[in-house]
Amino acid sequence: MLWIELFKQAFDSLKANKLRSFLTMLGIVMGVFSVIAIMALGNATENYIASQFEKIGANTYNIYYKETSLSEDEWLTVKDIDLLVDNIPEIKNITTLVQGLGELRIGKDARTALINGVTSQYKNFTVLDFAAGRFISSFDDKAKAKVIVVDENFAKRYFNKTDIVGETVNLKVNRYNIKVKIIGVLKVEDNILSSMASDQIPAVVYMPVSTLQSLTGREMLDSIIFSLQPNVNKERVTKNITELLERSRRKEDLYYIQSVEDVQRLFSDVVGVITSVLLVIAVITLIVGGIGIINILLVSVTERIREIGIRKALGAQKSSIVMQFLLESIIMTSTAGIIGIILGVIAGNVLSSLVKIPPAVDVPAIIYSFAISVVLGLIFGVYPAKKAADLDPIEALRYE
Repeated sequence: MLWIELFKQAFDSLKANKLRSFLTMLGIVMGVFSVIAIMALGNATENYIASQFEKIGANTYNIYYKETSLSEDEWLTVKDIDLLVDNIPEIKNITTLVQGLGELRIGKDARTALINGVTSQYKNFTVLDFAAGRFISSFDDKAKAKVIVVDENFAKRYFNKTDIVGETVNLKVNRYNIKVKIIGVLKVEDNILSSMASDQIPAVVYMPVSTLQSLTGREMLDSIIFSLQPNVNKERVTKNITELLERSRRKEDLYYIQSVEDVQRLFSDVVGVITSVLLVIAVITLIVGGIGIINILLVSVTERIREIGIRKALGAQKSSIVMQFLLESIIMTSTAGIIGIILGVIAGNVLSSLVKIPPAVDVPAIIYSFAISVVLGLIFGVYPAKKAADLDPIEALRYE
């Protein structure tokens, strides 16, 4: 009965000052809201990054240059792909990536293009979902075919339809201006980049690496991409690959190999750091909200000095007075926590839908946030409760 009576008294006190109680809770609401929204968006981003890297495959590696200024004999070339295939049996698939900028002309329209020069093996390193047509074949690469693969945003923007296989467009690269045939149209994943106005970002196109190299006049590859057979010693094989490439140049320390797992870990670390910084700000908001609760409870103690004096004169113990003020504090913070959690979950889902990534509600974060709200109510309610309990009943009754 005592606990029920204490809860009733605490609720009655808060109801008597509804606006003040609500304004006091706002700091806690905003703090919990921020924690939940940040955690939800952070987890959703990490899950999205992980799903994108899963498409590439965890067993995928890239060979890069250690230095940017290289002599011609230090360049990676298509011949190095043959060298690796002939000497490293643990390699499962291998391709390359050469990137260049060009300009696509469709009638009177012009569009900057990011050209990815690849081989037919590139399809083994990513998920290519076609709306129409096909990808680059080994025959296209050998024949230096003037063909490209575009995405459906490009197709809809300039041809008002998805299936534009067989259409031709003009492509300008350096001093060359050639007609290229569209052989495939890739589906576009529904994300924030795809929802941007199509003219804001370059059109991404794929073409045979041999064709792009003939247009740029450059044999140098940007990187070599390969995957390994299962159950091989990855460290030993990657070391053998770099040694083989460097030995063929009779030089050392030219290349390094980075795994997709390393890149994914780097992205996750960056997201983690950003999330942590934002969480610190949210925690500061919670603390500020807690200080607001202390201030309001102290005001409440001052307003109720005579009431406290009467209760103590009638035999109320210190513990019951302490519990009443603590309950008022905990009720405010826990209610604010619940409101903040609900708003945070809604905001997290809204933000995820805006950036077009699947939402990820963090259940542990919800539990921790509510627990922290209750603990904050306990911590920040102690001082006002103790001050109320320590009042001298005679002095309290004299207070005007």
